[in-house]
Amino acid sequence: MLEGLTRSYTIAFAPRSGSTEICGLLRRNGFGAPAELFQYPPPRAAGSLDITGFQTILEKHQANGIFGSKMAHNHRAGMDEYLRVAVAGYGQLDDILPNHRWVWLTRRDRLQQVVSMCRAEQSDVWAVGAGGSISRAEFKYDFFQLLSRLCMLQAADLIWELYFTKRAITPLRLIYEDFFSDVPGQLRQLIDFLGGPAKAEGSIDIESSLSIQRTDVDQSVRERFSRDLDRIGEAEFQREWARPMARWNKFFFEYGWRDTNPE
Repeated sequence: MLEGLTRSYTIAFAPRSGSTEICGLLRRNGFGAPAELFQYPPPRAAGSLDITGFQTILEKHQANGIFGSKMAHNHRAGMDEYLRVAVAGYGQLDDILPNHRWVWLTRRDRLQQVVSMCRAEQSDVWAVGAGGSISRAEFKYDFFQLLSRLCMLQAADLIWELYFTKRAITPLRLIYEDFFSDVPGQLRQLIDFLGGPAKAEGSIDIESSLSIQRTDVDQSVRERFSRDLDRIGEAEFQREWARPMARWNKFFFEYGWRDTNPE
């Protein structure tokens, strides 16, 4: 696929699972230039079987003969569709990338992941460099924004699980809380899984390039959301969220996503 490429890996992730920091650590340790490279399939002429665009991405973002990227589940599906058209017998990335490995990021504290996602959406700040100032912008509490993101994140992990199970893939599973409580040990495990150090000399770089954005506001939102989840079904909760609850119920229980007035 690309001369000189000897190793490859894909990080399967959902939002707010530590993927940006982990990609940064791998980049600084010589494991390519991993990033969200396949948010959109590479361009090509309509009906063309040419995969030059895909190969250009591999060449541009490899280092030391190693190519890495991170993918959300829907980006992976789009990439697979793109490659099925062009590569005879294509089934999965393992078929065309050398010594390909899968790394799956998950987060144990789902509620904190939900709060982190909503905070980033509201502030439009998804990462802050090391030493940067953390936004203290007011968090607008919206139970149904949080609940919808909970559904999205739960579904994302399930879809990845199904993908790996159906294809008999055994990824290295990294759990956010475990990784960032022991970066040296967890990073060493990750590097070993990817085939060992990318460079012959030097120690492993474990210095963080990002600041943790979590604040006491996140914790209070998490606690409130947890309490509200426990209150679903109470009459007072129904009254408090009456109008958005009616729309939510219409969408889920009255098939509100269907087009009832087709042209």
